[in-house]
Amino acid sequence: MGEPSPSFSEILEKGYPPEWLPFIIISTAMTLAMIVLDIWAFIQHKKYSTKFPIQFMCTIGILQVYPFFCFMQLIGMIVPKSHEVTVFLSEGLEALTFLFFLRLLFTYMGGKKATKSTLKGAHMHINVPPLCCLVCLPQVKFTRKFFIFCEFLIGLYAVYCLGVGFLELIMMLDAGDGYPNPDKGAHVISGTFGAIYHVLLIVLLFFAIYGLSGIYHSAEELLGHRGIVKKFLVYKIFTLLAKFQDLLFGTLVHHDVITDEDFKYNEIWPAGLRVRNCVAFAICVEAMISFPLALKFYNIADYVVIENNGTELKGDSKKDNPDVVKNDAV
Repeated sequence: MGEPSPSFSEILEKGYPPEWLPFIIISTAMTLAMIVLDIWAFIQHKKYSTKFPIQFMCTIGILQVYPFFCFMQLIGMIVPKSHEVTVFLSEGLEALTFLFFLRLLFTYMGGKKATKSTLKGAHMHINVPPLCCLVCLPQVKFTRKFFIFCEFLIGLYAVYCLGVGFLELIMMLDAGDGYPNPDKGAHVISGTFGAIYHVLLIVLLFFAIYGLSGIYHSAEELLGHRGIVKKFLVYKIFTLLAKFQDLLFGTLVHHDVITDEDFKYNEIWPAGLRVRNCVAFAICVEAMISFPLALKFYNIADYVVIENNGTELKGDSKKDNPDVVKNDAV
């Protein structure tokens, strides 16, 4: 099942393997670079978004995924026993970005009430991603019930990640509390619970993507000029890749597919920890590559486009939604 992670004090006492120090240094440099870019993006968006506070909040919330994931991976590399906590925090933020993205769609169409009134009766296909392969599904009219159903799927994923994910974190920490002589029974229970948790997580993730796709495809004609698909894919591909990498290699180590025999043995640096750090470094590199693309797609031109459009979209009060925007697509 792989050996438990050593404490930070043990690693400081015996030292990091020399071959890993360059990876930690490079990951630190990438994290600092993304923090600088993040601060720059925050200042730029804040300058142009004074009339659109909710759009600004949602955009910045989504952009935090990249520096935050990179920072969490760096912490996990330096302090190995923090891995479960950093994974929980990363997955929690990733779940919240679904809510941010949903609200971003609403602001592009004038708010939640305006979205429902605009899309009422619109024809749409329900074979949207990730169910796009089911071509036999019929075309239906957009209804209030379908709108609520899509919102429910997205909210359920966020609640599951934060609520059940927290329970999994507690069980994982409890199982590893007896290091270096952990309770084998606790490991079996936490491993079983973790497996069930991740299977349901993947199922709910696809349902949440379906919920977002359902709302987007209902308003595709109105949102086509916003580059919604590019905005969604640029962060979702990154978070999915990070999630599946960690899950895949963690499973391989847990079931002894990858063992210490595959590496030069080090009592403080077992196979599981080496594999985990490889995945962490890969996620940092992927974040560094994806972040500039995200900054390109989530740019200040969005605020200018909204401000220069011609007709005010009705449906939400300014009290309920400060981002009652102008949109010529209605």
